[in-house]
Amino acid sequence: MTKYQLIYEELKKAILRREIAPNQLLPSEKALTIKYNVSRITAKHALNQLVADDLIYRIKGKGSFVKLHGTSSLKSILLVLPFSSNNELGNYVLGIQHMLKNTTWNLLSMTNEDFRHLSYQQIAKNYAGVIYYPLELAKEFPHVLELYQQGLPLVLLDKALPNSVIPSVVSDNVGGGYLAGQYLQDIGKKRLVFYSNTNFWESFTGPVADRFMGFIKACRLQKMPLKPLKTTKLLYEKEGMDLVTYLSDNRVDGIVAENDIVAYRILNLLLPAKIQVPDQIAIVGFDNLPLTAMSSPPLSSIGQDFFTLGEQAVNLLLQQINDPQAIVDRNLVVDVKLSRR
Repeated sequence: MTKYQLIYEELKKAILRREIAPNQLLPSEKALTIKYNVSRITAKHALNQLVADDLIYRIKGKGSFVKLHGTSSLKSILLVLPFSSNNELGNYVLGIQHMLKNTTWNLLSMTNEDFRHLSYQQIAKNYAGVIYYPLELAKEFPHVLELYQQGLPLVLLDKALPNSVIPSVVSDNVGGGYLAGQYLQDIGKKRLVFYSNTNFWESFTGPVADRFMGFIKACRLQKMPLKPLKTTKLLYEKEGMDLVTYLSDNRVDGIVAENDIVAYRILNLLLPAKIQVPDQIAIVGFDNLPLTAMSSPPLSSIGQDFFTLGEQAVNLLLQQINDPQAIVDRNLVVDVKLSRR
């Protein structure tokens, strides 16, 4: 991050988090040059960008001031997750709490099931905005769309709709699928499959479909003995020893699992069958949950940056809260990382 970006991001964060009140004077260009050890041109560039973002205004001879935007007196942000505990989903909360630290904002949470029973009036009365993790977006979308149309500040977490105007923050699932497939080839695996408990092929949308597409991208230039989509559909129908038998009979030596929970279940099927992991069959999961490092043997996994996902979701939400007239429709994609084990 350049010095200009650092100044810009820190001031922007302080404004959106309401650490700096509306109409309050910002540090001068001179003060910024001293604090950040930069040139006056760099400091001015950062302030000009805040003006362009409609976050501050300038008065000649007096300085730069925070622009008044949202007038809501509500201080609570709602995080909606499929389960009361988010451990299986990854810890987005740490990033959200970090963004809200030392501010007047409160973070509350509830499950998708409880949320769907609330009307717009009930939500708008108690919450300034909502960060929403869809469990089944196709089914939940009508309710979410209705809330968005009525002006509720809203951000989707983990899932995004094509051409949707609702802002979202997602991991680079296509990139993750590619990393997983490429890694298995790099360690000499040739008969690869993608295993999913989700029948994503009905719509080819969502994180699992994206991971599969990344896997296809990694394998497309290789002469893959097993047809990826056909094999994935066949594996979807198999459980327990039927799955183990299929993998053995087809000499599968590498598996990309849709997530770490699925990868761990496969591991616990292979070990009693005396199949060595990763020597005979290597497994790569997604999410880099603690269980992948603690399992025996440990499993490689594509790690999502849950902290950054949470931070960016709050950033998009606060932009809407602070400027209700703004159209915030960005789909932010956060990089993933392969943990080799």
